[in-house]
Amino acid sequence: MSPMLSAVPLSSDDRQPLVLEHGPLRVEITLRPFAFTVRRAGRRLLRSGGVWVADGTVHDHFIALTEGVLANEDRSPVERAAGAEAGIRAASEFTLALKLDGGRRAQLSIRLSDPGRVSLALTAEGDPLRLAIDWDRRSGERLIGLGARHGTQLDQVGRDVQLGADRRYTGPDCPPDLLAEGGIPQGDCAPVPWCNSSRGYAVWVRTDANGTRFDSDGERITVSTRAHAGPLALELVCQATPVARLREFCRLTGFPALLPEWGYGFWKSRDVHEHQDDVFDDFNGFREHRIALDAIVIDSPWATQYNTWEFNPHQFPNAAAMISTMRAAGVRTVVWVTPWVNLDSRDGQIPPQPESERLHRAPAPNYAPAAAAGHFVKQPDGDQPFVARWWMGTGSPIDLTNAAAERWWRESAKRVLRMGVEGIKADDGEGYYIPSDVRLADGRTGAQAAWALGGLHRKCLQRALDEVHPGSGVLFGRSGWTGQQATGLTWGGDQASDFWSLRTLVVATLSAACSGISNFSHDVGGYLGHRLIERCPPELFVRWLQFGCFTPLMQAHSRMAQEPWRYGGHVLDLYRAYVLLHEQLVPYVRAAALTASRTGLPIIRPLCLLDSSDPRGWSITDAYGYGPSLWVAPVLDQGADEREVPLPRGEWIETWSGRRVRGGGEEIVATPLAQIPVWVRAGSLIVTYPASHVFDGLGDVPERERPLVATLWGTPPLGRASARLADGTRIGWRRGRWSVDPQREVRFVERAA
Repeated sequence: MSPMLSAVPLSSDDRQPLVLEHGPLRVEITLRPFAFTVRRAGRRLLRSGGVWVADGTVHDHFIALTEGVLANEDRSPVERAAGAEAGIRAASEFTLALKLDGGRRAQLSIRLSDPGRVSLALTAEGDPLRLAIDWDRRSGERLIGLGARHGTQLDQVGRDVQLGADRRYTGPDCPPDLLAEGGIPQGDCAPVPWCNSSRGYAVWVRTDANGTRFDSDGERITVSTRAHAGPLALELVCQATPVARLREFCRLTGFPALLPEWGYGFWKSRDVHEHQDDVFDDFNGFREHRIALDAIVIDSPWATQYNTWEFNPHQFPNAAAMISTMRAAGVRTVVWVTPWVNLDSRDGQIPPQPESERLHRAPAPNYAPAAAAGHFVKQPDGDQPFVARWWMGTGSPIDLTNAAAERWWRESAKRVLRMGVEGIKADDGEGYYIPSDVRLADGRTGAQAAWALGGLHRKCLQRALDEVHPGSGVLFGRSGWTGQQATGLTWGGDQASDFWSLRTLVVATLSAACSGISNFSHDVGGYLGHRLIERCPPELFVRWLQFGCFTPLMQAHSRMAQEPWRYGGHVLDLYRAYVLLHEQLVPYVRAAALTASRTGLPIIRPLCLLDSSDPRGWSITDAYGYGPSLWVAPVLDQGADEREVPLPRGEWIETWSGRRVRGGGEEIVATPLAQIPVWVRAGSLIVTYPASHVFDGLGDVPERERPLVATLWGTPPLGRASARLADGTRIGWRRGRWSVDPQREVRFVERAA
């Protein structure tokens, strides 16, 4: 059905609404006073839509030590659109001339892009600070998304969020004076300008700019951007369910990638491997203690300077042999990098050899040629590189809008990939490092493209991985924004080692999932340490380990010495068992990842994505679906020997006891240190690897040649159950009979409840 306009002509009585219709979607616009309403199948999704503009100046303050942003603007009173004159009418679009109550003129286009989406674009004359579109906040309305929101609530209603400037530490070790000021600003690494409402619509802001805001702290919901970034462009996504709206967002911006198996395995990292011997200390330690291992991440520093893509020979005397030795045992190597090249690396982390210290005092040898070739972001005036201090020294960010710079950086990465490195940890890349006035090769300024550079960095490095290791290379990135869910993994940034940080990390994980980020990870035990000075306490370490087990990639990384054998026998045994369980679950998780790559439904599934009609789903912060059949409830309180768990509707089987329970309410369950509460939906078929097969890690057995265990939990209500794996294998159960296509080694288990 093609879009249709109302029969009311543009020159008609201003009191009569203008109407756009496309399928079930209808937009009604009144000119005096100006307002718009959006309906789907007659139901009002969004009412009393309006526009405002405000002058002002920006005084945001970036705190390099914690990568936190203190957002601050001096803003004049807003000028609202009092009335409108109909301007241009196209087949599916109105462009309206707006008169603001301060006398300024603005222009708003409203277009029905398809039967499920309304596109809006706002511009204003003069040089305002902010452009905004707002509408009434409805009673009981919930909002989820906005990327990996570290906080205590999943629902964002009642908050005024500036993306990239919203994360604060208010945990137990926050000094009282800073707590009174709102907490310690931290790096808000993975925001996404996308928000999904319980009222039946979602909002995506088409921008890459700093200063993007979502404000639901009053009676109206307001979405705004800074005008120097260009027009405010919104997409109102109006499909019937939250999952359908998330699918549309992924269709527009990119579906999550399906990673190779080892991308869903277990990785070990540490803040600094001072010498090659430290890498082997990790490698040999995990083998000696019989803990499965799939990759070792060599974090900063490892190169001669930041960032040369050349192994430091004083720190790694024989990097090639190190990589090949581990690879022969099935363990991959991942190296760390950021999109900066340094003039001075003395402020960064430096390995303790005198020759390494000498190297880091000198400019990176690839800096001058890259500067001469124009590969860096430019100063506002002239062609000189923009130079700034970041957390590993002083240097320049790479301008990845420049095709020559992208090719140079990609070819640089391929040097170490050809040595056998198969993964890249892409740290940094957030937009808060990019000033508004710097210039990019594609003609944009920092004001327009600050958050685009991180995504371009991901794409560049993934392309390098694909060219050297097609189908098997893995990218592990920190920064987020629109579309970054489509490239590699994202991890949740830096956390302190306390229960408050673990709780807010779980919320961030669910919020990220609601924003389309399916391939997600975090640092088991916390990166920053307990009180920033000591390793993660044992109880917290185990509880974080359990959460990590039920995260797509399980990854251990810290500034502190948190190898499991340093915690004693009991913790070591639990560590070994949960890493092994994570390895066994890889075929189940990767099947869920395949679903995400096709539909956008993430591996981690908050209840609002599983059952949008259950009002609890928009606010549950401490439990989630894991793939299609598991429900996981991490233990997030110190000393907890029991917890209340909200269960989705339906029949569930408790994995530890085999007890069958009816969902829809709360279960009080015991939480001894060795256990994390996990349920299986009754009648589900869960496919795993045998423990004996992955005891040392995933290794290199071709996926279709691996043995499997297919476990039926309870009796399927319709007499049949099935599972399809990412490699194409189909396993079914129908009234007591099993089937496998194609044939392979499978052990069948039936667990009655």
